[in-house]
Amino acid sequence: MQNKRLKLSCILLSAASIAVFAACGNGNGNGNEDEQTKLYQYETYAHFNYAAAQWAFSKKTDETDEATWAEIRQALTNVEQSVSVSDEKSAIAKFNAADAGAKIELDQTAYDLLTLAKDIYEKTDGAYNPAVGNLIDLWGFSPRFSDSSNYEPQYPYDRKKPNEVLPDAEYVESFLSLSDFSQVILSEEDGKYYVLKPDCKIEEEYEGKKFTYTMQLNLGGIGKGYAVDEADRVIRAAGYEYGYFNLGGSSMTVLKDPREEDHAYAWEIGVVNPRREINNGNSFMSVIEKDICLSSSGDYNQYYELDGKRYSHIINPKTGYPVNSEPENGNGSGIVCASVFGLSAAEGDATTTALMVMGKEKAIEYISEYLSGVDVCFVYAKGDGSYALYTNMNEQDYKIIDGIETVKL
Repeated sequence: MQNKRLKLSCILLSAASIAVFAACGNGNGNGNEDEQTKLYQYETYAHFNYAAAQWAFSKKTDETDEATWAEIRQALTNVEQSVSVSDEKSAIAKFNAADAGAKIELDQTAYDLLTLAKDIYEKTDGAYNPAVGNLIDLWGFSPRFSDSSNYEPQYPYDRKKPNEVLPDAEYVESFLSLSDFSQVILSEEDGKYYVLKPDCKIEEEYEGKKFTYTMQLNLGGIGKGYAVDEADRVIRAAGYEYGYFNLGGSSMTVLKDPREEDHAYAWEIGVVNPRREINNGNSFMSVIEKDICLSSSGDYNQYYELDGKRYSHIINPKTGYPVNSEPENGNGSGIVCASVFGLSAAEGDATTTALMVMGKEKAIEYISEYLSGVDVCFVYAKGDGSYALYTNMNEQDYKIIDGIETVKL
């Protein structure tokens, strides 16, 4: 890079596939066909990670099903319009576009999500951090990179082929300085919600042009989980007892399996295999669950490889590098995927991201302190080409399909 000058200005304030899960039940009406247990399936596309939303359920009338599905679609749209980074009218896009130090009005969805995000940020000691938007963009995982045929460099740090050339380390360090989520201040005044953007910016001159970078939020993961929670609320309010709702595979809510012979109304859900070194199948384990939300994160869905190293969309907010690709640590955190069963989908999505960042020892400590009441598992790369599954689940609640050592937490 040439003709550039980076300058940091920061005033600290006082006051973070289809299918990670694949439901193994029948979603097309091919099971028990009486009126109480008939399953239907609908699909739509949501903008969250450009993923498909699916649900299957049982009810007596098609009219009720269609009305409920319409309400679910509207709930997904409402969340998307609040937190999308690519919709300039969303609250989060307005935050990202605002000047450093600006005060931005939020809708209640964005306020609730940021409140939850701050809570998890604090509990995880910053391992979950939605303020790494600049770094997500730097590494080539923001929405503008989703269609490579239309991608054109826009900023000094852009590479012509971002999945073939690593970014300049200077930008990693600079954008890391813009990711202190503790400096984001939320407030409620006269029934309205606001967020104060940190008064911290980086200015750059490049080839005769001036560029200013400020904190950028990305609530894609936790936002998708929140959308699943909203769908779950709609489904249960409508009186459904059976089925599931799956948004992109990494966030899911399951009710009961209507085929009562299967696990006493529990679904058997396959967990995607994160590495072919474990086995050659799509899954390495399955879990038996009902009436619960499921969340998962992994470095196997969105990634590229350079010189034998994997660079994924999950950014370590401590280093600025994609998790498991830090140059000073060949094994990274070592955790290649993590799953949580029993939290809200939004909290679960943020928590599994944090576990990916923490590494084995800190993740075990966190599970012991905060997640003893829910089912958790993660896959750890031991560094010698083998893998181990760490879990606190009861043996009757999961099945190992093949090829992995199990360590009970």
